[in-house]
Amino acid sequence: MNLKYFALAGAMAALAACDNSTAQQNPDALKGTNYMAQQNGVNIALAFDSNDMTVHGQIVNLYNGPYIADGNKIKFGNMATTMMMGPQPAMEVEQQFLQFMNTADTYEISDSKLTIKNADGQEIVFEQVAEIPQPVNE
Repeated sequence: MNLKYFALAGAMAALAACDNSTAQQNPDALKGTNYMAQQNGVNIALAFDSNDMTVHGQIVNLYNGPYIADGNKIKFGNMATTMMMGPQPAMEVEQQFLQFMNTADTYEISDSKLTIKNADGQEIVFEQVAEIPQPVNE
């Protein structure tokens, strides 16, 4: 009986170790980091300020706003944006991105990648970069 109990407990521990959805993240690891993603050939820049809980970036327009992170949970506040026009595909990606950021729920940092997910299972995977190139879209 004890052998079966230990085998079952070991199997459960191994499964729990493989479950990344509950992995704790350190919100301080976001501070001062820069990320780039691409959707439909359009660059998305995302930078986390090193001093406060704000983000900024650029797709067509510049954007910035607050965020709150606790463990692997993340929420973004309303983003302020500039109002420039750009190519239609880039403008569509920008609108979709800003809507996605309003619904963001969790994040994970792993292997120089930042994955942001919403409750519907949508996700954007960003690659960490030393600095965000300017301009990110022409």
